[in-house]
Amino acid sequence: TVLSMGVLYHRRDPLEHLENLLALTLGGGEVVLETLVLDMAGSDVLVPTGRYAKMRNVWNIPTPTVLTGWMKQAGFVDIRVVDVTKTTHAEQKKTPWMNYESLADYLDPDNENLTTEGHRAPVRAVVIARKP
Repeated sequence: TVLSMGVLYHRRDPLEHLENLLALTLGGGEVVLETLVLDMAGSDVLVPTGRYAKMRNVWNIPTPTVLTGWMKQAGFVDIRVVDVTKTTHAEQKKTPWMNYESLADYLDPDNENLTTEGHRAPVRAVVIARKP
């Protein structure tokens, strides 16, 4: 099993990253991919200009449909989206030992469904796929 957790959206070329994951996976093995997605139907990809949730290095946030298409194109089979979940304050928050900015600082103070830049708020997907 090869894990890619929170990496894909930081890659300028998501297909190249997926192809690299496939190359690292033994035949019949699995990849577990966790990444940001647009929680909506269709074939949209958010390509933020500037920042996304105050991050400078977010290049592509696809819908689950686009993400599974990329994985198929990279050579994966048996592709399953097993979870799509909105990122919450309970999982990403300030603590006494981590007192820098956190999710609350990255969202629009008047609408937590949007980032400070006006994009959709972070939603994570977990996808499991197999190498033939």
